[in-house]
Amino acid sequence: MNVPTKPIPLLYKIYRRVLPTVHTYYDRWKERAKEIPNDELKAQALDALNRKGFHCEGGGVFGLLADQFEEFIQFMISYQLMCDYLDNLCDQSPALDPNDFRQLHQALLDGLTPGAKECDYYAYHQEKDDGGYLKELVGTCQRLLESFPSFEIAQPYMLTLSRLYGDLQVHKHVVKEERVPRLEAWFAEHQQTVPPMTWFEFSACTGSTLGIYTLAAYATRDGLTDQFAKELKNGYFPWVQGVHLLLDYYIDQEEDIADDELNFLFYYENEQKMIERFQYFVEQAEKTVKLLPDGAFHRMILKGVIAIYLADEKVQTNKKLKGSIETND
Repeated sequence: MNVPTKPIPLLYKIYRRVLPTVHTYYDRWKERAKEIPNDELKAQALDALNRKGFHCEGGGVFGLLADQFEEFIQFMISYQLMCDYLDNLCDQSPALDPNDFRQLHQALLDGLTPGAKECDYYAYHQEKDDGGYLKELVGTCQRLLESFPSFEIAQPYMLTLSRLYGDLQVHKHVVKEERVPRLEAWFAEHQQTVPPMTWFEFSACTGSTLGIYTLAAYATRDGLTDQFAKELKNGYFPWVQGVHLLLDYYIDQEEDIADDELNFLFYYENEQKMIERFQYFVEQAEKTVKLLPDGAFHRMILKGVIAIYLADEKVQTNKKLKGSIETND
């Protein structure tokens, strides 16, 4: 496996191989979404596809680690499209029903569980007729994962991260007055399994899919061991995923205020404390990825995530924050 470990070769492969492949399969799902019978579900599916394509472009980079490049890209796109579509459905839900959110996100767990019993994901949802769109995404994930030679080894760790992701989506989308109490209680259940951090930092760490895609990429290789899979999971969760989502929440602050959305950065005591914690998360993320096999590649992934957010004008205008999260070469 010739994994790129220098910026120029990595960028070359991203632009010449990753992005064209991602867009080939992404465009097919866009055409499929246009066939959804229910107008509201179709609108939410297409909105996710039109606004959040960069999620799949970023996830596609992990395909450079995979022995089954095309199959990995197809899995990653199908899984990420589910995440983005379900997030839209929760954001736009008039009922704010946690049973609805839990049932919808069962699709993410089923997508990682070939042979899972068929489920009515819209059982509690007002709009129901998606023409089989969500089940097709689930089935595509299942079919592709079955072809990955080491999937059975990676699966438990992928499911752990997926459960955390789904739990977050349930707790943060309920009625406003219940969000923080639910998230605090949820954190209390997991507090002993993660390094010292606050409930809102833990919540942010669970909201990224980077660890799932890392594990999926290595699952395409023969010989993945349980210890290696555990190291991969711990290499991305919590620190790398935390860096990813904390930066994402930073640039979304104004939008979240306008939409009355939960933003975890609002719970820091002050900006100085937030900057200190950003810096700490980056330092810990750098330490963990260096210890991984293909560590140079994973460090470039971390640097790439940070660089994308550093380019945002909201970060550019905050010199203190920008300086605190720039990685050292």
